[in-house]
Amino acid sequence: MIANFKKKQKSNTSDSFFSSPFVKIFFIIIIGFLIFADIKVYKERKKLNLQIESLKEKIQSIQKKNDTLEQGIAKADDKDYIEKIAREELDLQIENEKVVTFVTPEVKQKEEINNSNTNFFNFKIWLGWIGNGWQWIMDKF
Repeated sequence: MIANFKKKQKSNTSDSFFSSPFVKIFFIIIIGFLIFADIKVYKERKKLNLQIESLKEKIQSIQKKNDTLEQGIAKADDKDYIEKIAREELDLQIENEKVVTFVTPEVKQKEEINNSNTNFFNFKIWLGWIGNGWQWIMDKF
């Protein structure tokens, strides 16, 4: 009997670490997780940038208001400025001075009235009628 002593040759397909399906699935899961995390960070960053912009606008408006208040403080001793403020904001007048005031009536929106007459199935109109009827009943009792 003759013994068969052949060397085992390495097969390139079955022994490779990266050719295993479990490793491939693991890498796909890791890549998916990283993409998901990147999208989440991107959205959070966008939200924070919007907050920063709104806060910058608030800072600018507060600085403008601060400047006007500082100007008002600087002019507090000026008699002309005091008179101007008394006339405009406090509605004061000098003796023997006549003040003319124009009163304008409130203008109702004609479009809203016209739209309410043409649209029979308007939900807001029905709620208004029901609310007014209920208020009338409550006033009677």
